[in-house]
Amino acid sequence: MIVLDRLTLAPGLVLLVVDGGDHPPRPVPWVVGEDRRATAGDGAAPALLELLASGSRTIGAFSVTAWHVEMCRGERSFGVDQTNESVVVGERAVVKWLRSAEPGPHPAPAVLDALQRQGFDGVPRPWGLLEWRAPGDRAPRLLATVDGLVHGARDGWTWAVDDLREAVRASTAAGIRETGRRLGDLVGRFHAALAQDGTRPAGPEDLAAWESGAEQDLAHALAVTTGDAHRLLQGRSERVRTGTRVPGDALGSPLVRVHGDLHVGQVLRAGSDPGAAYVLTDFEGNPVVPPAERARPQSPALDVAGLAQSVQHAALVLRRHEPEHPVERVRRAAEACEDALLTTYAATVTAAGHPDLWQPALVRGFRLRQVCREFSYAATHLARWSYVPEAALPALLPDPPTGTEARP
Repeated sequence: MIVLDRLTLAPGLVLLVVDGGDHPPRPVPWVVGEDRRATAGDGAAPALLELLASGSRTIGAFSVTAWHVEMCRGERSFGVDQTNESVVVGERAVVKWLRSAEPGPHPAPAVLDALQRQGFDGVPRPWGLLEWRAPGDRAPRLLATVDGLVHGARDGWTWAVDDLREAVRASTAAGIRETGRRLGDLVGRFHAALAQDGTRPAGPEDLAAWESGAEQDLAHALAVTTGDAHRLLQGRSERVRTGTRVPGDALGSPLVRVHGDLHVGQVLRAGSDPGAAYVLTDFEGNPVVPPAERARPQSPALDVAGLAQSVQHAALVLRRHEPEHPVERVRRAAEACEDALLTTYAATVTAAGHPDLWQPALVRGFRLRQVCREFSYAATHLARWSYVPEAALPALLPDPPTGTEARP
């Protein structure tokens, strides 16, 4: 292990930045006396909170940003995902050690800073973050974030499926429409808050980038899929290309900072009731896109499309694991949720003074791009997920009716 830099956290505890070999450097909390990686219980996460308590400052190549100071003791593991190792401190805060210190600028610091300044309350309260600048870096690399713990939080892939199931069983769509309404309001307020820092109009180069990006997403999906998934995608590839062409009136549409990887799994809900509090999480952006590109302003339709499409994917999860539910009822429930989401989003950004953030003509193209990425994800990371894009693509691009005769 080649150590590039180190930051003292507490006596016997340091944060190492180690060479990642063929990958970017990575932060590693370390127990010095025992010469091993620190785990929950060793005190590294509470020590990071101690650093925040001294305020925002620079320590060598490291920089500390502190928004909220609150001392906590005790820590427990909160799990590991593809990008983070999370530790709960004192049942009050969550420290996330990133698994990779990618070249900056990372999107999360700027987004969180903007939301703090605008008083946006639809995120777990940001406490602070730790960054590091390698020799020659033009921007710092994110190493760790600290946020307030959302008590009773339920993951979006859990509550969304539960809400859809309840809607299928109930005689009313009121509950699932409330779910969609809360999602639309949350994302609308999120975009409106970010727009307060200013927007810029989409230029020809942005429209060209969206179309070339769509072509790359499709090409990659075609390259990595096999069997039925590949045949399905290949058979609709030209229609995907047509559907991802950017309409000319998108020129000049507003670009803002966005989430960049928004789906129901990025939305926590504090409880089981559709009317409970919802918060957005994980502002790292799309992990397959370079961080500097993730930090650029994008069309807000990217987030809207990702969230709306994920509602449909949650319905497919319900159908897959509980096939006893009538398909038509599941479809109607998902459509009710999506309709409320989109309608409320438009109303929210309009009420906030930013009606031009609602770009419905762009949503379909971004949805198709997301489904292409789902094909790639299933083929390269999670084969059992393939049923989702294999059902989602025909729903977006249905076959023309059969048995009809052309007019003479």
